[in-house]
Amino acid sequence: MTTSEILWRPALYAGVFLLCCFTLALGAQQSQSSQQTHSPQSSETLAEARSYLSQGDTQDAIRILSSYLQTRPKDAAARILLGQAYASVGQNDRAEKEFQTVLQSAPENYVASAALGEIYELGGQPEKAEAMLARAARDSHGDPRIRIEWAVVLSRLHKYKEAQSALAGVSSPSAPEERIRYHRLKASVALGLGDPQVAASEMEKALALDPTNPGLVIATAVADVQSENWQRAASLTEPLFSSTHDPQVGLVFLEAQLGMHAEFHPTLELLRSTQLSTEAELIFRQRLAELLISHGEFSDAIDELRVAADLDPGRPEARFNLALAQYKAGRLDDALASTEKCKELGDNADLEDLLGDIQEARGDNLAAVKSYQAAVALAPNEEKYRLSLAVELIRHGNFDAARIVLKQAEDFEPKSWRIQLALGMVEYFSGTDEEATRYLLHAAELARDPEPALRYLGDIQMVRASTPDPEAIAKLCDYADHQPKDGHMQFYCGGVLFRRDSVSGDKTHSSEILRHLHASAGLLPKDASPHCQLGKAYRWLDQWQEALGESEICARMDPDSADAHYRLAQIYEHVGQRELKNKEIKLYEAASTRVADENARRDATMKTFLFTIQNQKETPDHK
Repeated sequence: MTTSEILWRPALYAGVFLLCCFTLALGAQQSQSSQQTHSPQSSETLAEARSYLSQGDTQDAIRILSSYLQTRPKDAAARILLGQAYASVGQNDRAEKEFQTVLQSAPENYVASAALGEIYELGGQPEKAEAMLARAARDSHGDPRIRIEWAVVLSRLHKYKEAQSALAGVSSPSAPEERIRYHRLKASVALGLGDPQVAASEMEKALALDPTNPGLVIATAVADVQSENWQRAASLTEPLFSSTHDPQVGLVFLEAQLGMHAEFHPTLELLRSTQLSTEAELIFRQRLAELLISHGEFSDAIDELRVAADLDPGRPEARFNLALAQYKAGRLDDALASTEKCKELGDNADLEDLLGDIQEARGDNLAAVKSYQAAVALAPNEEKYRLSLAVELIRHGNFDAARIVLKQAEDFEPKSWRIQLALGMVEYFSGTDEEATRYLLHAAELARDPEPALRYLGDIQMVRASTPDPEAIAKLCDYADHQPKDGHMQFYCGGVLFRRDSVSGDKTHSSEILRHLHASAGLLPKDASPHCQLGKAYRWLDQWQEALGESEICARMDPDSADAHYRLAQIYEHVGQRELKNKEIKLYEAASTRVADENARRDATMKTFLFTIQNQKETPDHK
């Protein structure tokens, strides 16, 4: 199990096309003039100052405006222009002072608010910039340029929903360069909202405006990679990489090739031959390894990580990543050697957890347990290491010890759905279905996504000797009603209702049972289980032709099921088809020699559970 597993590929290219700054073109903005009428002298002064600014003569513009404001200190247009002049030469403190002075006397002056927002933005104060730009957008009644700049800052703050709202109804600017920036911004927002297809579409619109721009080409290719449009990403990056040998372009091209399962080794060799400084090569090799690992190419990644480890032998993270890649590639002896070298640089819980994984894979259960115990000792308050130890104990049938470990973990993390799930499964493997049901119901209540716990809950209710638990039935059917497209939940709801009612003989809910089971059959066309349950239900309802049809489908889809053949034989006898009945009896007898007993079924469930818990340990705990 890999509790020590890291996130190999932390959005390698995130941000490459995301936040292109839209300046407000401060010198070109109208200042509203504070709704005042300027004298001819005032207009001439402002015109002269603007002329100096347009010629790059900022100092003369500042001199003229400063002198003018000595006699007309309330002229907002002149003061804003002076602030813009200061900002243009990097004197942001003075610029901020001028804009603040305007806002003191005219709080609704949106040009001053917007200009002040840009000062904060350029000064690395995005929270203050966002507040000023929101104010400017409100006071300007939705000026498009201000809303676009506001959306840029919101995106930088990762407030993508707010950025989307800020851009709602804003048309694409007419100037080509501004349109490109607009589409790049919309791509950023779309990606932040988890819609890579829209992000790629927006980048394609930007690229169409300047198709030979290398920066746009690579940014669009990155967007296509994010949306898994591998072929398009490859077609954009291949010629650019061939002509420039730019390693960043090569990384995108390599990922496109990996994504479409093309031959990537020539590209990889070219990237490996890139001449870089030691520090840059270390980073680059790590990025190459992350990319390879994200596509399951562990063996190739090992070479990159070995180089990275050799470049910085005193860095334990590089050696740890190498050991993890070797473990993933099945090179267990090498992985063990790498972890031992890593331990020489310092021990930690992640390393012991990985060592436990390696020892388990090598078949050394005792060593694995010791390593997992060491991980718990090094980080006693972290749930994942206790889970690693408990799962190792479960794997080898030591349920009592696993229960103790999990109860200790529960004391530290009482709201962990994973611990509750593991406790429930320990009880199930121990043969205590009622306790298992209680824990799994609690796990489903705690989990952000309750379905993993509900599936195990449903499995247990379907096979337990006693009638399904009423609370479990209510939980499963409530979830099925809220998730009508979830075929598994439809099956569990229909199945547990049938098991309950078939025991009591109450047929008042038969239409509900059939509705859920038919929905499941439609949603899970390759699964025999809904048809098998429908066969049972129709037989219970004395609807023999329907029972026959569903039972035939059940036996055809699951020919190793002794129960399916036996039930079908009974139905054939009832409808008078003795020859077919005898055939099914023979199939039943053959399947019976292969049928799994209760222990075998629990073993199969255990394997599934172990896989589930290993892949769920890093997900958030709470709703």
